[in-house]
Amino acid sequence: MPIRRGEEYLESLRDGRRVWLHGELVEDVTAHPSLKGCARSVAAVYDLQHVPAHRDLLTIPSPVTQQPVSLAYLLPHSVEDLTRQRKMYEFLVRRAGGVAARLPQHLATVVLGLHDSRDVLGKENPAFAANVTRYFEYCRENDLAIATIFNDPFHHRSHPQSKQEYLKVVERRADGIVVRGAKGVGTQAPYANDILCLTQPRPELKPEEVLYFAVPVNSPGLQLICRQPLAPPNPEDHPLSPHWDEMDAMVLFDNVFIPWDRVFYLRQSDPEDPSLYARLFQGAMGIGPWYVLVRLAVKAEVLLGICAAMAEYLGTAKQPHVQLALADAIVYLETMRAFIHSAETNPVRSQSGLTLPNWIPAQAARIFSIEGYPRMLQMIRELCGSGILMSPSETDMNNSEVGHQIRRFFVGENERTQECFRMLKLAWEYACDSFGSRQLLFEMYNVASLATNKQRLVNSYDLSPFVRLAKELAGINER
Repeated sequence: MPIRRGEEYLESLRDGRRVWLHGELVEDVTAHPSLKGCARSVAAVYDLQHVPAHRDLLTIPSPVTQQPVSLAYLLPHSVEDLTRQRKMYEFLVRRAGGVAARLPQHLATVVLGLHDSRDVLGKENPAFAANVTRYFEYCRENDLAIATIFNDPFHHRSHPQSKQEYLKVVERRADGIVVRGAKGVGTQAPYANDILCLTQPRPELKPEEVLYFAVPVNSPGLQLICRQPLAPPNPEDHPLSPHWDEMDAMVLFDNVFIPWDRVFYLRQSDPEDPSLYARLFQGAMGIGPWYVLVRLAVKAEVLLGICAAMAEYLGTAKQPHVQLALADAIVYLETMRAFIHSAETNPVRSQSGLTLPNWIPAQAARIFSIEGYPRMLQMIRELCGSGILMSPSETDMNNSEVGHQIRRFFVGENERTQECFRMLKLAWEYACDSFGSRQLLFEMYNVASLATNKQRLVNSYDLSPFVRLAKELAGINER
């Protein structure tokens, strides 16, 4: 099957899956008032692949059928391949203002990462490598929407590991395994065809808890518990959230059967190399963290645009403090772009021979973005002032009794009052409301916390050349 159309994708979600929202079982995620918006937005992304003008940007010929498949499954072997993937992803996330973090094209990178790590997986069992290869081809040829889960449930941190209940194998059968437990955060899981589960490294992992597998969302015993929806009932006043509230869900496994051909890694015993789990997990992430940076750079474009537009509407663009703020926003954007360029044009080779973005500048960029993103949001709040809170609704603006009074007393330059208010509503969604707060939380902890990212950078960075230089300048001669 070649690339899917949007309606085909939507139909694939009507499969009897058990999705819970507000204590009620959702009959159809594509029709539920709080869920349908994002489902339809993802469907529109699928439809873009069929637009002739976007065909070369978004697709490649299948090596099996020569029919078009998603370019996200291109195995990169050159800088040109990385550039092509970046341009694809920039195009898609710009349409969503940088808030769509789990598009099918992004989640394909994890499948690609697993495929790139198949030799490591195969050392435990050769069948795992073969399973990964088949699954990669299956996802590519069927244009699947994937959700990934790896976070353990929220729990009391002082409890000993022995008392925690993690997702684990409870039975091994001739035809597969049975798993029981839960994962804490499954972003986009209600809109996925398959859930790809990977065990995140943590202390005292037991062999039965280290497992990588894929499972259809409608599998018996699998249930999704959605968080509070963030899409408001008045979409005309919210440009983003009605369309891009990427629902997060707890994923419950109640004796869920996984056939062996869907199992990609399962420990038989404790590894001799304690760092194996961390290296395996990082390899499975593939170029996904780089995609995160590309999306964050696009979001930085939008945030800079909001700041500049509001300075224009409010007539403050020439004020020194506003120009200083705009300069900071430009520096944030251009630094993100420079990090991405460095990672892209100075690639590394994976064990299987793929060309991957350089992990060092990518990791530095992730740290920079975590520290800089909250400042960008605060900049928006300061430039907008109290107006960001008091922007009237479209209904108010179009009301025959009060609309003209709003335009009379709240007049921007060239009487562009309504434009100004619409920009304020966009700013509100990024910087102030529950949707923006969820975005902030996501950006702070997506691909690990600030502290974890800093530790990863230090532990992987070769400091020795700089130590030698410093010692030479200090006159320290080492024998």
